Amino acid sequence: MVMNMMNMINVINDFSSPKYDEHRMAIEKLRNKGRDWDFIKYYGKQDEEGLQNKLELLQEDGMIPEDLNAPIWLAIVKFLREAAEREQMIEEKIANNRILSRRQDNDLTIPGGGASSWQLYKNKLIRQGWTDESVKDIENTTISILRKLRVETDNSIKGLTIGHVQSGKTASMAALMAMAADWEFNLFIVLSGTIENLRKQTEERLMSDLKMSGNLSWERLSQLSLKSGSSHKVSSLLLNKGSRERYLNVCLKNKTRLNDLILWLKEDGKKLSQMRILIIDDESDQGGINTNDVNDSLAERTALNKAIVELVKIQAKDGSKPLSMNYISYTATPYANFLNEASEESLYPHDFIAVLNPAKEYFGAKQIFGLENNEYYRGLPMVRVITENDCDLVNSIHKEEGGYLPQSFKDALHWFLLATSIMRYRKYKKPISMLVHTSQKQTHHQIFADLINSYFSSTSKVKIIEACRVLYEQEQKKFTKEDFDMEFEVYPNKDDVKDYPLFEKIEEELKRLIRHHPSHINVLEDTKRLEYHDGLHLCIDNCANNGVTEDLEHVRLVYPDPKSPNYPAPAPAFIVIGGSTLSRGLTIEGLVSTYFLRTTSQADTLLQMGRFFGYRKGYEMLPRIWLTTDTEAKFKFMATLEEELREDIETYILEGMDANEYGPKIKNSPKLTWLRITAKNRMQSAEEIDLDFSGTSSQTIAFDDDVAIQRQNIEVTEHLLNRLGTPNETRNTRGLYWEDVPFQQIMDDFFRKFTFSKQSEFSNMEAFFEWYSKKEAEAGFTNWNVVLSGSGKLDDDEHDEHKQWIVGGRGVGLVTRSRRGSATGEKINIGVLRAPSDLYADMTKEMYDSIREEFKLTQAVKAERALIEDELEEIDQEQPKKSVVNELRKAAGIGLTPQLLLYRIDQNSEYKKGNKPNTKESNRRYDLNASEDLIGVSIFVPGYRSGNNLATKLSIRIENPMGESETEEGKE
Repeated sequence: MVMNMMNMINVINDFSSPKYDEHRMAIEKLRNKGRDWDFIKYYGKQDEEGLQNKLELLQEDGMIPEDLNAPIWLAIVKFLREAAEREQMIEEKIANNRILSRRQDNDLTIPGGGASSWQLYKNKLIRQGWTDESVKDIENTTISILRKLRVETDNSIKGLTIGHVQSGKTASMAALMAMAADWEFNLFIVLSGTIENLRKQTEERLMSDLKMSGNLSWERLSQLSLKSGSSHKVSSLLLNKGSRERYLNVCLKNKTRLNDLILWLKEDGKKLSQMRILIIDDESDQGGINTNDVNDSLAERTALNKAIVELVKIQAKDGSKPLSMNYISYTATPYANFLNEASEESLYPHDFIAVLNPAKEYFGAKQIFGLENNEYYRGLPMVRVITENDCDLVNSIHKEEGGYLPQSFKDALHWFLLATSIMRYRKYKKPISMLVHTSQKQTHHQIFADLINSYFSSTSKVKIIEACRVLYEQEQKKFTKEDFDMEFEVYPNKDDVKDYPLFEKIEEELKRLIRHHPSHINVLEDTKRLEYHDGLHLCIDNCANNGVTEDLEHVRLVYPDPKSPNYPAPAPAFIVIGGSTLSRGLTIEGLVSTYFLRTTSQADTLLQMGRFFGYRKGYEMLPRIWLTTDTEAKFKFMATLEEELREDIETYILEGMDANEYGPKIKNSPKLTWLRITAKNRMQSAEEIDLDFSGTSSQTIAFDDDVAIQRQNIEVTEHLLNRLGTPNETRNTRGLYWEDVPFQQIMDDFFRKFTFSKQSEFSNMEAFFEWYSKKEAEAGFTNWNVVLSGSGKLDDDEHDEHKQWIVGGRGVGLVTRSRRGSATGEKINIGVLRAPSDLYADMTKEMYDSIREEFKLTQAVKAERALIEDELEEIDQEQPKKSVVNELRKAAGIGLTPQLLLYRIDQNSEYKKGNKPNTKESNRRYDLNASEDLIGVSIFVPGYRSGNNLATKLSIRIENPMGESETEEGKE
């Protein structure tokens, strides 16, 4: 009886409609708290009766809608569960296919046994607090990469692994080395940066990760050379089959060091022939790129690139070669790797490209800055503005013409004091840091350090505490716990994220922190041991501060050893000022305040400077970043490019393409005039060619509020739709769709007569027309499907809730969208147009069933699911990835069918006042208040097909009229 009632409810109700927003939200809150579907079904009770009693109690407290009874609850739970499981199937397919390659796998497996190097390292990750999901992901990705390596071969393997800045690439490298070591790879060479102290940090980290008591014995080989005094001889290595010795050499990317290493390896051909070598090029886009003219066959390679190429194809004097040679580059910014050269001799990743997934707790560019024109990733409100006046003041300070700190810097400093006090109040034990990055010049670093000291010596503690109190009140309003929950929906265990304590509870810690003026780290004369205190440690991290001063102070940043018996308490606090060492590689622990004022015209350099990316477990609400609006815009743009690059690679992977077929596409944008992807001499193979629109998924969000334009657009749209013949109903019965529409008809009857805003992605359609006409047959695209998406039920004119638009003899409800950023104005930005599920609106029931078959659901799951033909998702849920959309449409038999999706937006759309306004002014919402209804347009063009790559070369326009160079005087 209950099942019959639920089936009736399913048929009658559209659970994706705005009518059920609050009902769905009540259920989704339980999911966000980590509850499983079995608990949610009866809300932790035994049966439907218990559920009903629970719901009535919640209704009495005003926590859920009054009409939310047990049958409706159960039906919505079933609806949401089906949608979530459907999405999960696609995600799992993507997660299990992280490698772009058609190269046949070797037969290596995940090492077992508790004493294996991999199992020991895996257990260490678990002890460090890695989630089961993250450990499983790194295991799956690592074995996938390992299976692409060569165990015994004359030919070298060249691959690329793409991660995120500060996202755990070192953990992935250690995992790969551990697994490979278990399978008798015996020499591991890590090429690590161009700065010695970063090399040492990497070496210490890897040895700590790998050197554990087990089946294997790990030994470090440092600064290998044939020169007298070198501590290691190649002849002394134990490399015979069955040997338990494994050797790690972390080599600086320096031509002398690399050439010494090469000569050392060549010295003994017999030993070289016993080596299974794995080379890992950390931050491979730095240092090793060939910046000489790659198009000149007579041109020499740059010295460092030449050395790496020679290392990869190493051969002893007697002709001996290693048992195997595998070169894997790691980077978060692969643009130079892709764009510079792709000759057989080069380091281009001919064999495979792997993509690493960060854990869900990762604070990356997408999470912090948001994505352009993406309502679902607007960015966390933790970014603060450095004004032009403050920029000028910083420049004056650098010139020693300014004698006081800018207000924005004082705010960043005060916030560091507050965040440190909060973390100490919560008994946080690890180091806590503030990063000051205003210049590359070492003299500027010292000037800022002196000014910080001067501020604390000349400002009363009472005044500092009062300034902190005022700032604390402001910051609690700018970034709330509700903001975090809303903007970082996937963050696990959000209930564990702590809100701000009362100021009175942290005030004593604040007083303790500023009791003494900041100082460098003291060095105990008798033991040379570093001594930490409970105040502020002021560190200047550059090459001018490499030793201990005459005053027995250590100026450069050194965090205390967590294993030390004298580890400081409370948590030590560090203000870190620096340049190059802070731009790439160095991890700043417990980073809660960043003052970042550094200009660059290179996108990859900018991303690598993001020390504020990473994991913030235990202090998620506390990080703040001070930037100029220009730099913030660049980070947002780069976050969008990064996301699109990864989506393209995912699509290629799912299509079974090879790394050699991959021609990366970089978004063509006017913004590239002020932000190059990478240095010009590091992208020499990039060519300006016709744009490639395959995989396009665009929607209009910008409109001109012009009555004449919008009325003409309505007429153009009506004319097109009324000539398409009899429509089909969409699965949710809210809209209509037409199949098999020739592109020429769409182009002539619609696009060439429709007027888009100049701010729209559709403002220049001629390039798209030209590309599509050339590539339609080659790509195998079918005729188009045209979808008119609506609201409410078709032909429902009995209620005033939705205005009806009569098209093809059917009444389609107008949709509602709100205005973003400004309540009035001639330009309207709606932030988001498309409901994600509309990308699947042109699927029939039969198509939908084919998806089930494609993903081979188990019989148990099939039996459990009802055929609910409602939408997969709704507008308040996250946009699906292009790779997911491609897979779903392919599985439904329309994988080569482009889609034109249309909306008529009610000019009187009202913003739901109950929704919490975003704290950023640019994201605030208002009533649409348009002078006429608006026509929203979306197009989706299928992605790539195996063996049919439509982007054989990079499609990019790089303009730099200023002729800027990344060379600056006074760099480290």
